[in-house]
Amino acid sequence: MRVLIVDDQAANRLLLSDMVRGFGYQCLTVNDGADALAVYPRFTPDLVLLDVLMPGLSGLATAPKLKQLAGEVHLPIIFITALDEQETLLQCLEAGGDDFISKPFEPVVLEAKLRAHMRTRELSSSLAEKNKALAYHSSRIEREHQIVEHIFQNSLAHNYLDYPNLHTYLSPMSMFNGDLLLAAPGPLGNIYVLLGDFTGHGLSAAVGALPTSQTFFSLTEQGASVGEIVREINKRLHHLLPTDMFLAALVVELSASGERVSYWNGGIPPAVLLGADQRAWAALQPQHLALGILTDNEFDSRVSSLRVSPDDSLVLYTDGLTELPAEQGMLGVDGVRELLQGCTNMGELTAAVQRLMIGRKQRDDVSMAWLRCRPTGLKPRQDNTTPSGIPFEVKIRLHSEDIQQLDPVNQIVRDLSHIPGFGLVKSQLFTVLQEAYSNALEHGLLQLDSSLKSTPEGFEQYYQLYQERLQALQHGWIEFGIEYCPARRYLKLRVTDSGTGFSHAELVAEEPTDDGFGRGLQLIRQLTSELCWNDNGRTVECILPM
Repeated sequence: MRVLIVDDQAANRLLLSDMVRGFGYQCLTVNDGADALAVYPRFTPDLVLLDVLMPGLSGLATAPKLKQLAGEVHLPIIFITALDEQETLLQCLEAGGDDFISKPFEPVVLEAKLRAHMRTRELSSSLAEKNKALAYHSSRIEREHQIVEHIFQNSLAHNYLDYPNLHTYLSPMSMFNGDLLLAAPGPLGNIYVLLGDFTGHGLSAAVGALPTSQTFFSLTEQGASVGEIVREINKRLHHLLPTDMFLAALVVELSASGERVSYWNGGIPPAVLLGADQRAWAALQPQHLALGILTDNEFDSRVSSLRVSPDDSLVLYTDGLTELPAEQGMLGVDGVRELLQGCTNMGELTAAVQRLMIGRKQRDDVSMAWLRCRPTGLKPRQDNTTPSGIPFEVKIRLHSEDIQQLDPVNQIVRDLSHIPGFGLVKSQLFTVLQEAYSNALEHGLLQLDSSLKSTPEGFEQYYQLYQERLQALQHGWIEFGIEYCPARRYLKLRVTDSGTGFSHAELVAEEPTDDGFGRGLQLIRQLTSELCWNDNGRTVECILPM
């Protein structure tokens, strides 16, 4: 330990220096405050014995200057005084003094005081070193965060969140959002939206955003189906992420006409279908495990579809919204629906959510997306490929186990789109086959009644029955027939089911209703010619021009 002794009396300096060296410490003596300040940078004392009364710069004036030179590390100053007036002692403390030693000096008392204050000095020095290390690491982490944020921004540069019919709200708990919201236009005039929620919060939860967004944007650019997108994302996340980390996700595709939604929901709360009359229907129910949990062989990429009207809106949200505090615990799914009953746009919904959060702690990242179901206005990508000149006919029969496990229309359209010229009608082909397949499955095999969907309760009952009857399906088949005639530039399409049939005449004559009943057939009518029904409604045939 280095001790600086400042006293104008030579006898005092000699006596104190002998004592300090006898205790085993280094020391340096000076006779006034100005000299003390001059030698401080060179000697850098650990403790100062400072006389109160000195000519020139007094001890009271010197003490604060020494403290300033010491910086962040505590410098103990013990005043040397023969005075015992309380006012003088108080002045010493106010000037920065930490203790007193009275004349004549007692060696035992002086040594004890030096050792006690040295411990304080060592603690302060250790704390200062730790603060420096902490500041360094904090600066380094901040720089790393800036780099990661830059990478995230670049990876999301193609995010189409400024799409006019999509409005969003993102409220992360920390710098990095554990939720993920992506949007991208498809090559057929369609648009894709992915809403995801990674395990946890912050940077560790957000690292999966890079592979997820790269896969999403790459596949949507190619016009991949929702089933293909989620399968590939699952494959990448299962390979990259630790076993305790996964991505709950809802992937939605809105057709160019704005009349059909295809979706896959793995662990995201059910989106709300909000009608023009402000009725809020729980739709897009979670039906699968989150992404990144299952191997590719175990993964279920089956996609569901929903017909919507131009006045409908889909409201997607993560569980951070359902976990917001409410009068009865948490808001919950039912609370979200009630919240939406009085909202006509995202601005009103955001205001309602922010009112709930006043004075309450946010427990999770909160993300919402409001997608208006109307024609997208996006131009399909042009395909200038010369159509194939080779005629062909394909028959595909799916049995009950295939129907339960596969997303057949997407796979059929994907495979056919590789044939030169078929990209020109990919969107129309998908729409016609999907509508015909849905009709064969829902009405032919599962015997569902679309009139159930006229009320919010019936809507939920319809899709609950759909899932129950699909899982219980043990017999039956659906067959696709596709005939290509290059000379006459058309596709002849046929979809047949093994159901009991139904009164197709009434269905064909049915005008589209507000609940969506009949709109699927209206779509087929608009896109094809020579629409006809055979086998008591079990077979539908049509011609799709190319």
